[in-house]
Amino acid sequence: MSDHSFLDQIRDYFSVRIDRKSFLMLFISAVGYLVWFFAFPMFGPVMGSYLDGMRSLGIERGRVIQIFLLGMLVFSFVTGYLLDKVLRRTIFIWVSTLLTSIVTYVFLFVNDILLLFPVSLILGIVASVSPVAWGALLADYSAPEDRGRIMGASVALAMPIAYLFFLFKANEVSSSVNTGIIVVGTLLLITLSTILLRPEEKTEEIKKARRRGGATLKQTIFYAGPVFLFYIVAGVLFSVVFPTIQDNVPRIVFYLSWGIPFIVGAVLGGILLDSMGRKFPTIIGLAITGVSLAVLSLLGIKAGFISIISMAVGFGIVTVSSFIIWADLAPTKSRGLYYGLGFGLITGGLLIGLMGVGTTFGSVSVREINSYMLYSSVALFLCIPPLIQAEDALPPEVIEKRQMEQHMRRARRAVEKK
Repeated sequence: MSDHSFLDQIRDYFSVRIDRKSFLMLFISAVGYLVWFFAFPMFGPVMGSYLDGMRSLGIERGRVIQIFLLGMLVFSFVTGYLLDKVLRRTIFIWVSTLLTSIVTYVFLFVNDILLLFPVSLILGIVASVSPVAWGALLADYSAPEDRGRIMGASVALAMPIAYLFFLFKANEVSSSVNTGIIVVGTLLLITLSTILLRPEEKTEEIKKARRRGGATLKQTIFYAGPVFLFYIVAGVLFSVVFPTIQDNVPRIVFYLSWGIPFIVGAVLGGILLDSMGRKFPTIIGLAITGVSLAVLSLLGIKAGFISIISMAVGFGIVTVSSFIIWADLAPTKSRGLYYGLGFGLITGGLLIGLMGVGTTFGSVSVREINSYMLYSSVALFLCIPPLIQAEDALPPEVIEKRQMEQHMRRARRAVEKK
């Protein structure tokens, strides 16, 4: 019975109203990009090893990430505008993927920190296109009550794969760096295989769609503000807190405490966001992450390290929410623009978080990160009041419809088993 129950839950999770080609296009594109993003440019283990090999200072390492994020920030808005004008998504994804892979390989031949700055800017510009495009594609292809699970599965798979580069980092820095860059660049390049799927664009449907007003400005601000603040905290965590923790605990311990629970958080977040609406799961994720950070800061890395498990769960929930909320808020004909603004806020938050710690990427003193974590936990709790005031971005009738369908499926299976 337990095996059947587990299989039923898997079927429920993937019972989404989207054709197979469209699902594979979204899933492969998102997973490939996020693995590359988490492993390399966004304070990832491959980028960390690469900058270690150049013997760069902490502030120089921070400048490289800062310039990359600045390029992403500016061009995300441009991409969103172009997507709504052209009403094509897939071509933007494919071109961005190809250019991003090529620029990633260029890092293999850069040995001067000064040359790295313009290369990072170019990488940020070309890499900003793809997430805005597959975000708009998610809004085009999927029903509102299915978006959480689609994105949850993508995020859940990407993060632990990305952090495998940290787990298996070789002792010889130069060889591990070369291998890591080649692997992440190639993984991203492989996602171009989605060209073979030949997914259909919904250009004509978008053109014929009535001008829906989308969310009000007030509601958009109530959701955008917490997302922005959350990613400021994420910028602090990825730039100095995690590198410091990684220097104080075994690699395998950090991976099991962060990467594996993150899978649970992302999958759970996808389910909750589709069945309970966007507000409550996001608030729960923020609260879990905030409490975990506070415990870790008060008890210290050694005594409070176990709290990183709960932090990973909460972080996973909010990450999934931050990737789908723009599809809920956007008018049909402005999905590209909203995703451009959304990813602009995400990269802008990461950028401010990095600047808040002195534009440093690397390990700092344990005393410093304790204060950073305490302030970050306070910031996360400040995200909650606006969400309490906001209307749920997933309409109540959609939530009720989703819950009713779940009950009907379970009742049907119960009858069939009898």
